[in-house]
Amino acid sequence: MIFKAKQILITALLFSCLTNGFGQKPNVLTHKYSPDKLKEDARIMRDAILKIHPVIGIYEGRNHYENLFENFINSLTDSLTEKQFRIKTKQLLEKLHCGHTDIMYSKEYQKILKKTKLNFPRYYLLPVEDKVYVLAGLNRKYDTILKQGTIITKINGIAADSFYRFGQSVITIDGNIQETKKLYGQLGYSGYYLTMLNYPDTLVYEYKVKDSLKTLVSPALKTLNIPEYSLRKKPDSLLIKYKKAKINYRFLDDDKKTCYMHVVAFSHKKFGKAYKKIFKQLKNNGTENLIIDLRYNGGGSLTNSYVLSKYLLNTETTQSSYTLIKKYPYKKYTKGNVMFKLTRFFFKVYAKKTSIGDTDKYVMKIKPYKKNHYNNKIYVLINGGSFSASCLVGAYLKETGRATFIGRETGGTLEGCNAVITPYYKLPNTKTKVRVPTFRLIHDVNKKGNTGRGILPDYEINYSFNDFVKKRDLEMEKAMELIKANN
Repeated sequence: MIFKAKQILITALLFSCLTNGFGQKPNVLTHKYSPDKLKEDARIMRDAILKIHPVIGIYEGRNHYENLFENFINSLTDSLTEKQFRIKTKQLLEKLHCGHTDIMYSKEYQKILKKTKLNFPRYYLLPVEDKVYVLAGLNRKYDTILKQGTIITKINGIAADSFYRFGQSVITIDGNIQETKKLYGQLGYSGYYLTMLNYPDTLVYEYKVKDSLKTLVSPALKTLNIPEYSLRKKPDSLLIKYKKAKINYRFLDDDKKTCYMHVVAFSHKKFGKAYKKIFKQLKNNGTENLIIDLRYNGGGSLTNSYVLSKYLLNTETTQSSYTLIKKYPYKKYTKGNVMFKLTRFFFKVYAKKTSIGDTDKYVMKIKPYKKNHYNNKIYVLINGGSFSASCLVGAYLKETGRATFIGRETGGTLEGCNAVITPYYKLPNTKTKVRVPTFRLIHDVNKKGNTGRGILPDYEINYSFNDFVKKRDLEMEKAMELIKANN
């Protein structure tokens, strides 16, 4: 976990929700769009989603979503800025139960933000459970009035935990998973309370000192970004890194009986070569325990996830996908139809295809490798940041009983997700871009139906505030404990 402006995932939302002002191009930041213009954008978004989105009918029927959009369009009775429209739309899209669906800021808005100095607080804050704690001062020499561990009750007169709830209301998720909302609401907390308070020049903190309440008036720091505050240990210097493949690994003992492999993301580059070398070493060394770290792995290459699965699964299985369309509708507002057609062609070549009307279904075989296949114990580290392709690997390992899972519920559902190709529809008036998935991925190994839940750990891990401060890795500690107990 690293707190740094414009680097945390949730910062994308933070800057997309910026307030009016800052002396930058007022026509972009302060311009209000009339209800008619907003409704036109909303109708285009609605039509694209209802035509393309494969989530329709998964957790709710079509009528539910039609009513949802109709109510949203009817609610647009006031003129709104781009910021206001985007927040309102994100709260709508959250109800689609799809973490791959989102609304992005306009290109012009983004350009301005890169050059804009913002008012940042002089204290790092972190919500844990129902409390908001002070982590540290921005300047550890001068910003020392609020001590580490101090509980903040209000910020500028507003309950400190309310900003946490606001953040969760605009985070799109798969199914009904709350863990991702909690995690990224936690990591992006400073962004949410600054957004809601419109980046004030002064922050007034109400905080607890034993049984009494005190107040600190703290001037903001205007800057392009702020220094990092990491809640994780420094990267292990002994890790062997495949940078392009985004895979790091190392053996944890002299006998090479336990290996740690961190799949940072499912990269599209040189992953085959990396896996080949790693699994060859596991085979040659007779490695008995493999720890696979999928925490904060947001997904990526589907092919990559297949390859990793083939080294780990013991029996042949399948993975299905389908799309409701043969080409993008409303092409006036989107690009990339060629890539969509190429993807369909790829599935047609490498999978079994069946069609009903405009819906094409593809079934892909996942056949385990014989050479350098890993047959021993697997421990998988997961959290709310484990999403998309990482949940495909996780679901197949979980449902076949192939691995032990440690951590928190994943951000992607056990049954699958909506992804593969996600075109952006650029709305004509606000110029915001709505991302709409075109394929539904189905984890065929799942027999529980559409649960709306993520992959649940066998050993759930809960961090206290002190655990964060001490930069403990409780998931790794548990993995090593289990390995020791089983030897």
